Amino acid sequence: MKKNVFLAVFLYVLLFLVIAPIVFQFFGERQEAVVAYYPFVVFLNGGIAFLIYYFALKGRIFEKHILREKKPFFVYSSCALVSFGILCLSSVIFESASYFFRICGGIQKVIFPSSFLGWINFFFGVFFAAFFEELIYRFYLPRAFREILQKRLTGKKKASEKMFDNQRLSVFCEGLALLLFGLGHIYLGILGFLNALVCGAALRLCMIKTKSLWIPFGIHAVYNFLSFLMAFLLF
Repeated sequence: MKKNVFLAVFLYVLLFLVIAPIVFQFFGERQEAVVAYYPFVVFLNGGIAFLIYYFALKGRIFEKHILREKKPFFVYSSCALVSFGILCLSSVIFESASYFFRICGGIQKVIFPSSFLGWINFFFGVFFAAFFEELIYRFYLPRAFREILQKRLTGKKKASEKMFDNQRLSVFCEGLALLLFGLGHIYLGILGFLNALVCGAALRLCMIKTKSLWIPFGIHAVYNFLSFLMAFLLF
């Protein structure tokens, strides 16, 4: 029963929440302007992500129980500051490269809400979107890929020992999840894709070091707010 639940959740997440949006970006109509308004599906996906997190903590999704470990405040604060600094530095570097080398990104203009309800939608949408990405790409996919590949390699110990030890398998799964996160931002252009890779890696390392979903989620949400603020002030 638990195995069936794991496979059902994995296929749903991979096909509908990860691959489908990537495919839509490649074959959908290119947009140079985007409205800072989050559709209902963003909030729905955020709710689904929270349910995955809840049941994962209850031990109903993954085979191995997820241990929640408290770290000293210094670990949380230092990891948060370093990770946030990497996100900001990466953004500055790639934005500068876009300006000096005249590499156009996918989005040239952001249209902000003109009503109170629109701003409410925008405010909560940033949080839901950040939580969804942290849960799916940093918390869920690396662990899910690892469990699936470990099962596939079971019974093929000689081959698996040559191809993948635990460390190589983990690096492969982390890289695959990171690549999917980058492709999810391909609508921002090649520099946006590269920036997403750097930011995704920094946030994942923060999650590994702090053993917490909430620290990278907070960093991600603040970073997104600042990005929109800069776009609001500049454009």
